[in-house]
Amino acid sequence: MTMIHIVIRHKRALLLSTLIVGVGILLFVFLLVRFASVTGYLSYHLVKDPERNIPGGNVIVSPADGIVLYVRKVEKGTIPEVVKKDVPVPIIEHLKTDPPQSLESGYLVGVYMNTHGVHLVRIPISGVIRKHTVFNGPHMDMTVAEIRIILTQMIPGLVTLRKLFGFMPYDIEDEADYVLQSARDTTIIYDKRGKYVYLVRIADYYVGKLLTWMKEGSSVQTGQKYGYITWGSQVDIFFESSQGIDIRVKEGDIVYGGETVLATY
Repeated sequence: MTMIHIVIRHKRALLLSTLIVGVGILLFVFLLVRFASVTGYLSYHLVKDPERNIPGGNVIVSPADGIVLYVRKVEKGTIPEVVKKDVPVPIIEHLKTDPPQSLESGYLVGVYMNTHGVHLVRIPISGVIRKHTVFNGPHMDMTVAEIRIILTQMIPGLVTLRKLFGFMPYDIEDEADYVLQSARDTTIIYDKRGKYVYLVRIADYYVGKLLTWMKEGSSVQTGQKYGYITWGSQVDIFFESSQGIDIRVKEGDIVYGGETVLATY
């Protein structure tokens, strides 16, 4: 082998190595940006009480910042499935009101709040707070579920692909017992539609307190600050059906409390 051939081979090897390193760096940067976007590390989310553009009109807004974990149609008081595929759940088992409420049709939206995002909770629709109840169950650890949710969100289109092949959007079925068993508080709002809305704050193992700044009988406005969760957690909202209601979000969407429209009516 001549010296020229050796030089050419070395140049090719160097070029290939440079290409591999370059692709690796680009992949790392991409994943870093996706991680920042999903977990709330970007500067917009690091502010714990950011200003929000509260929409007007006939809307129901997200009560919290986070990722839409599920959107479920509830019929005859039963959720066809929450996070365990094909396992129906009575809505009263999820809301855990005291006494249990008799409910029929509506929609359940789950918003998973990541550990490092905004933990402020807002009112989803104007009305009057009728009742606030607390379920003193265990504070279950959501850490594994959060990691799996974040990893899924980091890969564009994976949520859609999983649903396309008949899987649940997030691979957390084995870690999802907290959805029905963990401690929570439930606030019932009689809204301006003349319907009931249930705001459910589910406590994580690391949650210190679920702070509430309003009392039963208080009149509330869409997007108004309602309370605070002192660590990562989950906020679910169940709203009764009404004429012309239209769901505007899907699983995997990133939503902002008081700003993102969940439904119009």
